[in-house]
Parts: sequence; C-alpha cells; structure tokens
Amino acid sequence: MPRIRWLPAGVYLLCTLALTVAPSAALAHPPPPKLSGGADGAAPGDEIAPADEQAMWAEIQRNLAALRRAGALAAPAAPAAALAWPLQIAPGLTDYAGFRVSAFADHNPSGGQVLDYAGGARTYDGHRGTDIALYPFSWNKLDAGAVQVIAAAAGTIVASANADATDHNCITSSADPWNYVALVHPDGRMTVYGHLRHNSLTSKHVGQAVAQGEYLGTVGSSGNSSGPHLHFEVRSGSFSAGEWVDPYAGPASQPGSLWASQRPYMDSAVDKLATHSAPPSTPDPCQPTIMNLQDSFTTPRTIYFYTYYRDYQSALATQLTLYRPDGSVFKSSQYAPGGSAFASAWSNGWAVSFANGDPAGAWRFEASYNGQVYQTFFNLNAPPAVTLSSPAGGELWPLQVPHAVAWAANFGGAVNIALYRNGAYSATIASNVASAGGYAWAPSLASATGGGYTIRVSSALNPAVYAQSGAPFTLLPTALTQATYLPSVRR
Repeated sequence: MPRIRWLPAGVYLLCTLALTVAPSAALAHPPPPKLSGGADGAAPGDEIAPADEQAMWAEIQRNLAALRRAGALAAPAAPAAALAWPLQIAPGLTDYAGFRVSAFADHNPSGGQVLDYAGGARTYDGHRGTDIALYPFSWNKLDAGAVQVIAAAAGTIVASANADATDHNCITSSADPWNYVALVHPDGRMTVYGHLRHNSLTSKHVGQAVAQGEYLGTVGSSGNSSGPHLHFEVRSGSFSAGEWVDPYAGPASQPGSLWASQRPYMDSAVDKLATHSAPPSTPDPCQPTIMNLQDSFTTPRTIYFYTYYRDYQSALATQLTLYRPDGSVFKSSQYAPGGSAFASAWSNGWAVSFANGDPAGAWRFEASYNGQVYQTFFNLNAPPAVTLSSPAGGELWPLQVPHAVAWAANFGGAVNIALYRNGAYSATIASNVASAGGYAWAPSLASATGGGYTIRVSSALNPAVYAQSGAPFTLLPTALTQATYLPSVRR
C-alpha cells in the first residue's frame, strides 16, 4: 500500500514503488531495485531463448554472406562509430523522457553471481545487453507507440524479424521469438534492437542503409520478456563468434566508452510531471495503468501532482512548488526521504485541495531535483482553449524561409504543431514545444509546393483542444537571388 504523510492545509504525499536498502559495502554502487507494485510492476528482464538466438545468428550469417557476395557490404575499415542513445520520444508525448535502465550487462561469468560495468549489481545473471524499460506507464506507452527505437549509429540492416504478434509478454519463460532489427556498422561492429512491437518495424529491408537516429521500430515486449523494454546489444566484428561488447566504460568493462555521451551510472532525473484527477492505478501489473491524467479542473476539488523519477536517490531532495496564474507561490513542499536508498523507478504523489476562491487560469506545477527544474501546467475553472492568428489564410510562404506561426492559449503547457493539406494530415512541424504563442517555421525542401495548406496547433496533453487556420495558404518554391545563379568566378 502507498505510504501517506500528512502535511498541513489538506496536503499529503503518496509514494509508490518500494525503495531498496542501502548498498552493500562490497559493492561500488547500489544493488538493482527490487520493485514491489506501483505504476509499472516488476522490472523488465529478458534473455533471448537459446533456440531463438541460434536462429537469429544463423539468419545474420546467411545475410552477411549474401550481402558480401553481392558487393553490398564493404569490409570493416572505418573508425569506431560513437553510439547515440537508441530511444527517442514519439511526437505528441509530453514526458521529459520515457525510460529507465532496468539492467546493464553482466560481466561475471560465474552462475549465480552478477557484476555490472561499474562494479555494481544492476544486472541479472548472464545478461549480455542493456535493458532500457519504458517508464512511467510502460504498457500504455507500448500501446501508443510512444517511445521509438532508433539506430545508435549509421549502418546496414543485416537481419530483422516481425514474427511475434503477441508483443505484450509479461513472463520470462515465453517461447515466442522476439521482433528485432540488427545493424552492421562501418567499423565492423553490430547492434541488435530486441523486443520490438509487432508491425512497428521500419519498412526498410536487409541490405538497406540507415542513418544514425533513423527510426527502426517502437518498444514492445515481444519474445522472452517480462515487460515493455528495449534489449540493446553490441556485438564485436567477429560475427562467427558473436562476441558481445558492453558499450559502457567502467572498472569491470573497458577503458573507453562506445557512447557519444555516456550517461551517468545513476542517471537520476525526472521522466514526467503530471496532474491527475485521482492517483493512478494498476490493478494488473501486466496491463495498462488507469492513469487518471487530467489538466483542467473546476473547484472545489483535490488535485494529485505526481513526479515520476528514474534512478531515484532518496538522498536527493525534491522541491515541489505550485504557482498561481500571476506567478505567485500558492504552496510548496520538500520531498526528502533521506538515507541512501535507490530505485531505478520511483513515483511521488502530492495531493492538494483547491477552494472556490482560488484564481482561475493556467497554474504551474514545478519540481526541482538533482539540479534540474521540471514543470507542467494545469487549469482551474478555465477550460483550455487555443486560437490561431497566423497563418490566417491566403499567405504565400516560400520554402526554407522562416514564417511565424502565432497563437493564443489560456494554458501554459506544451503544444504540437502540424501541417495539413486539403484537410488531411501532412507532416509534424514541432512536438512538445512550449505554448509561448509563437514558433518560427521554415518549410523544408521536402515539402510539396502549392495551395491547400493549413496549420493546426493542439494541446500536447489533450489533442481535442486545438485551433486550425480557417483558410488555406500556399507554399512557394524558394526565391533564389541572381547571385545564387551567377556565382563569381576567379581565374
């Protein structure tokens, strides 16, 4: 059951997901969290079934040989490519981030003993990759395709599988094959992206190139998996042996990191701030959460303010503040359990009562944790609304030139900006940008010129709240100057 600490003036805190005890003196870092309930249930784990791994590597070997015979795959020659983080938030998701690392690779070859790259125990026996779990509301994110898997480095697709339609596995004894993509990179290494959602995989096929950061699929729970997560694995150039490589640098791993920017071992941050009409509920840890998300309220009522952390450290205090529409402080509280406990996922709830006399308008909820400030917005007695003033219709906007998208809204939360043509969605202009009233948009050369265009600005939390230009505008080819056509020539 959640622990409740009563505070003055009808304010109380609810904390979910039990913290672990302080680390053993023998470890350099805390042990992995042992979660007990809460918003996302048990920590996702996996190991690809031996038969499936053998089949995967046999497929990779066949494809590599065929690509080399066809001259479609050059011999490894380029320097090692620095790896980018293999996940990104899909357009429309308002979270600061949507993940937590639930397990690093295991460097201890002895059965029943574990050792992660930093000398700790945030792994499980025999694990040969990095498990990056969705958080918070993991099953909801899976169903929404809210977190995308992207290529950590430029490479060539050497294998992929979209065989497991039951991509909601919640046990580690599943015999299902996983959905995955494997890339080989110019330096000869390989990356594998496992447990992808069925039918979310890239339309590209074996032998085609992908750029760093290019979409590969969305996170699922296919194959031998206990929850929605990405199993990210790096393999050496010795494909016949298929030797895995831990991309993290540390005392139990390698001296040099393969990451372009290696994240801290304790990557303590806030993934999401949210306002709820009631505490979120997860009756079944293998099913989506009843989130009770809401950002517009009428008084009197109690509102629930939740902070969702990854790599939470109880020694780090969180300053929570509520601001009225005029910017003045309404209430503040410090969440500071103290001690040296740790959990890879943690949530803290703050329930606040609002009266009829509290001012109407857009309020701000702010949390300051580990040197960073996070914020979200909610409305009291003022249903959210947005109006669009530019484009108003009839504009002639050249490509590659900045143009002003202007709107007014009575909420301070994030908005999404999308391009429509003849009433149909055409492209995303921007996602999760602050509702500051203006955005400079320079249409790319990939945009088709011509008329019939409109722009829609919508609330990122509630897409039903939007405004769209009432009349269409036209995109024109870029007007090039004569100097562009006639460059000077020196002899």
